[in-house]
Amino acid sequence: MAVLVVLLVGISVIFSFTAFGGGNPFVGSVFALVAAAPVLCLVCLAATRGRRGGAPRGKGVTVALRLTALAMVGAVGYGGYWVVFEPKASDKALSRVSDLEDGCNGNMARKYFTQAAPHTGPGPHPVAMFTVTESGSPQAAYPPADAPDYWSGAKLDPHRVQLIACLGSPDEGRFLADCKFTADSIKLYQGEYEVTVYEARTGQKLGAEHLSGSAKPACPGLVYLKQGAGQLHTSPEFADYQAVLRHYVEG
Repeated sequence: MAVLVVLLVGISVIFSFTAFGGGNPFVGSVFALVAAAPVLCLVCLAATRGRRGGAPRGKGVTVALRLTALAMVGAVGYGGYWVVFEPKASDKALSRVSDLEDGCNGNMARKYFTQAAPHTGPGPHPVAMFTVTESGSPQAAYPPADAPDYWSGAKLDPHRVQLIACLGSPDEGRFLADCKFTADSIKLYQGEYEVTVYEARTGQKLGAEHLSGSAKPACPGLVYLKQGAGQLHTSPEFADYQAVLRHYVEG
């Protein structure tokens, strides 16, 4: 039991430092208290027994440690979820829209950007849009040159961004073409996506929408695929983004 408690204390200390470093002092303080819980428990038991004129009984100490360890297991379990899935504050300097791509990190915890503008007031609410490449990495989705900059424009100041729209990995839609390459032939499908909208400043999820890729059977000249991937997917066109995101951006 003592070994388990020591292990949980160590994990709680790590989670506490991670939370403070990630810009969440409340969670960091909670894990600091969890790490100190066994010592506080023993101090309370000793004080109670001292008032009663005796040393703490071994059975009472064991029960207290077991209850403390049980509570710590629950807290450490939440800590694991928080470390992996909850968004963390980013300290990255922002100079271009693509610097916000960590707001769409699907493998580890997403980032939010305290330097970004608050999501408030009437539209437009500038958005940074990110698609996902066939290799699985996020990539900024820029609009046509004649579109307003607040639609993820290349010249948009990232500090003005209020929203981040993240395109998920594609599902297969209808078959479009066989794309011929030098060494192989790869099937091209219309991509079917979920686009999720987050508040840039806090990481809060605001909503999710369905979005289809282009229906045009246009094969790329060059493509990088994930290992084991055997198909290509079309990406949405800018008009498709506008159709599903307009009420977030201009509403």
